[in-house]
Amino acid sequence: MVKCLGVARLLGFLGLVFLVAGTLPAAAVEFSRDILVVQTRNAAHRFNVEIASDPDARAQGLMFRQEMAANAGMLFLYPQDQAVAFWMKNTYLPLDMIFIAADGSITQIVKNAQPFSENLIPSDRYVRGVLEVNAGITSQLDIQVGDHVVYKVFKFPAAANSK
Repeated sequence: MVKCLGVARLLGFLGLVFLVAGTLPAAAVEFSRDILVVQTRNAAHRFNVEIASDPDARAQGLMFRQEMAANAGMLFLYPQDQAVAFWMKNTYLPLDMIFIAADGSITQIVKNAQPFSENLIPSDRYVRGVLEVNAGITSQLDIQVGDHVVYKVFKFPAAANSK
């Protein structure tokens, strides 16, 4: 009887551990960091970004983060142009999402994505990357569709580089 009670308690404890673990964030992914520039018509804005370039990093993204510096962000990179969709599940921060073509041009901006929402936020065309920044930054810095993100993986057309 004593051994059975001990086993029952152990199983109950393990069940509680698994129940709680299911609600906690997964093991943190280590993100590399870099600097990119968003070039608008009137200014160049530098951002310190974390890079999410593999499936695990892209899946984790900014989930469970409670704060982010004003000049910070996360750059999601894809190995090829593709349609993408995001959601805000487990994301505490309201975000602006900047969708980026392979040449660095901004194709779409979604402002003020709401924390914890499970609604999908799809790209309206194929993109090579998405930059997430704090909500309001795109309006504050006047970042618009047609502006460019300058970063090593985005290849400007030759004509644009010669100007």
